[in-house]
Amino acid sequence: MTSQGAQGVQSAAWDDARASGTPTVGWFVRRSALWMGIMIVALVLACTLYALASQVGANGARGVPKAPSPEFKI
Repeated sequence: MTSQGAQGVQSAAWDDARASGTPTVGWFVRRSALWMGIMIVALVLACTLYALASQVGANGARGVPKAPSPEFKI
């Protein structure tokens, strides 16, 4: 629960931040860091998924013969 006074202070802080109208260097740095973090997490997850899928595919394909057996007759 927050009190009315805390909400007023928070609202005033956001109004001051929006009043400038132009993004600051700090805003760009925070936004870039956020996107970089998201991209790094996505890249790590994609690589992990690829590695797991490669292992499962390699393990599952071991018993499959490469060429049909010569005694196969139609």
